[in-house]
Amino acid sequence: MRQIISDEAWRELLAPDGTAPASKFQRDFVRAAVARATGKRPSLMHLTLGQAARVLERAGQSPAKLTTGGRGVPGLEKAGTYVQWTLFGMLVLIVTVSSPAGFLLAGLMFLLRKRRRDRQAWEDATWVSRPVIGGQPIAGPGSLIAEPAHQSVPHHLAVEGQTPVSPVIRPVSSSQLYRVSLGRPEWPNVEVVGEHAYSPGIKAALRASKAPTALRSDSEASGVQVELVAEPDNPYDVNAISVRWRNQVLGYLSREDAIRYAQPVRRIIASGLAAATTARIWAYDGGDRLQARVTVALPEPELIAPLNQPPAGVGTLVPWGSAIQVLKEEKHFDILCNHVPPEGVGLLLVSLHKVARTLKNGTERPFVEVRLDGERVGELSNVTSAHLLPLL
Repeated sequence: MRQIISDEAWRELLAPDGTAPASKFQRDFVRAAVARATGKRPSLMHLTLGQAARVLERAGQSPAKLTTGGRGVPGLEKAGTYVQWTLFGMLVLIVTVSSPAGFLLAGLMFLLRKRRRDRQAWEDATWVSRPVIGGQPIAGPGSLIAEPAHQSVPHHLAVEGQTPVSPVIRPVSSSQLYRVSLGRPEWPNVEVVGEHAYSPGIKAALRASKAPTALRSDSEASGVQVELVAEPDNPYDVNAISVRWRNQVLGYLSREDAIRYAQPVRRIIASGLAAATTARIWAYDGGDRLQARVTVALPEPELIAPLNQPPAGVGTLVPWGSAIQVLKEEKHFDILCNHVPPEGVGLLLVSLHKVARTLKNGTERPFVEVRLDGERVGELSNVTSAHLLPLL
């Protein structure tokens, strides 16, 4: 029976551990072991010895096999590499001389290498770039807004068309970050400015999204995972918020939008989390200059971070969707009024529970009850409850 290793499990297996990089033969052995166990062969081009041991244990193999058969011995592996390439070169030479099939073989090798590079880019984005941990709640609305200790402050950044003085680099933290979803990916509604100054990051994001990047042609990618980084020490704007893809700046929110979103974004960062959303990237490469437009999906600032903590116990967060009307909430204003923010609008986390109501004829009709911090604040209609009860 084939194993199924989830993305969350891969993120745990490939968590940084500071061990030495695994050799080529060790990586190939681990890839083969995973392929036998799961039926799928990952790329794992950046595998370390500690990660390799964890992956082998998950695949049902002994980590001791990493060093058997000469694996990990530089001299033996170097000789083995020479032998492999010599045999492959002889095969290509024989096939090329005998028939045109040699060109097909060379093309096949090129496609296989490209496929592995694309697979590795996907693994970096899904298994390495987006680690998730629990137990790190978002700070309350009255919490102090401050940069976390592990957040190094970038300097000499440019906004709105100004050329950056020096490269923008934010070192990756040693702690795991949880990427907070700030909106619905199908609606990139907020414009980014200054894209022309960050063409290398934009081109890299388009290539990783498999968008064509040919000269004198348009490129477009949607649903690109990006991160918002507040920069209170930015010399051009204390409210500056950069939009980054894999730590590469794609642009900045405008000054007006940065003022609106500074407080909720800083609040998320101060809680040790990363404020992340999706973006749409369009670009036209004119050769001497890249024309680009980046838009990100963001709700109104007051709807970015919830005002309360998640409910206690085991649960699943229902993804963003269409609004659902809650009934009989007027009977619970004594509870709801305690959570209304000064702005009048806010985001609350509520829980849905299956409850049964006994009718006059003695039958029971199940419905969905809405609770806020464990207290009832309303219920869903019979029709909506019928749709959601199977989910509960």
